[in-house]
Amino acid sequence: MKAVQTALRASVLALAMSAALAAEQDTAARLNEMRAMQAAPDEKAAAEQRRQLDNIWRYFGDNKASALPVLRSQLAAELRKAKPNQLMLLDVGYFLRAQGEPSDKALSTQALLAIDPESSAIAAQSQQLFRFAHAAAQDKDARLLPLIDRAFLRKSVTVFVPQHGYTVDETSVCIYLYGPFGAVAERHLRGLLRDEAVAKRVLEILMWVGSPESVPSVSALLASDDADIFARAATFMLRAGGVEGRAELEKLDPRKLQGKQRDLALELRAQARAATFEALADQLRESPQAGAAQRRQPRLDEASARAALADIYANYGRYQDVQPADLVQSMLPKEQLMEELLRIRERSYLRVSGEALADIDLTNTLINTLRYRDR
Repeated sequence: MKAVQTALRASVLALAMSAALAAEQDTAARLNEMRAMQAAPDEKAAAEQRRQLDNIWRYFGDNKASALPVLRSQLAAELRKAKPNQLMLLDVGYFLRAQGEPSDKALSTQALLAIDPESSAIAAQSQQLFRFAHAAAQDKDARLLPLIDRAFLRKSVTVFVPQHGYTVDETSVCIYLYGPFGAVAERHLRGLLRDEAVAKRVLEILMWVGSPESVPSVSALLASDDADIFARAATFMLRAGGVEGRAELEKLDPRKLQGKQRDLALELRAQARAATFEALADQLRESPQAGAAQRRQPRLDEASARAALADIYANYGRYQDVQPADLVQSMLPKEQLMEELLRIRERSYLRVSGEALADIDLTNTLINTLRYRDR
């Protein structure tokens, strides 16, 4: 009887080892299929290649227990090569990030940093690269910023989000990638303002991720002869520059400008002069988020404000059942309000949709309004 049990255990073990070996071989075969793919010559071919890669991903996902060890070892081996396969870096690296263990993040990030954005294989799969970079941006690893510069800031990449039927435009793609880095991204972007090739887009991004810290750097561009640069720099002052930005706009002398620049300077300078905490808070009360029956409420106490902010954070920046004007006028100290809103803004970047951008814009309006409080 004992001999029979031993034989059965040996048979089961042999079958398990055989199944594991077969799964490893299947994973390796799919990786070889990935390595053999050539750069897609056009959009149709790129879509077909993406379909093939999605099928490979699906297999990895359905067989994670056996696939993950193979993926780790093969990706590590690929990274040791002088010229690693770009699709291996992109797809295996992203799979480990999305479906691997927490310990796989380091290897995944190593793969992302090794990607060459100029590679034709990567250029054809820019939407997948966006998803990979967006997921990794949550770690706030500043080493990723030069890659984002090369792959997105200096290119025109749009991303289609099928679940929302929404296409993220070129600038918004960058906003979603730089946004999670917060002040680190702002400092990095300030260093690119003198680069004429990207200055306009950098200014547009700074309107979303910037602060009064960037006012001195941006103010230099108010002297630009380029009407588009001037318009973006002046708009930044009003949207993200706070009191310091208002002061820069008040310095503008429209008599020294011509045409559209002069008209815009007159308009923005007038808005700047009218900008006070009370006026900005009143504008919030007239916003679509403020219900007519709820526009005049008692001032929120600290506990209620904290609860409202916690609810917004838990909902990834959605302002459901929360009146924005009530937040900025609450009894919660200004510094704590600012800190919580900045946390909410960074969390909101995890949602890639038009609705999310509208919520981030509202958060930025609250932050800029608070910069005028107690001044």
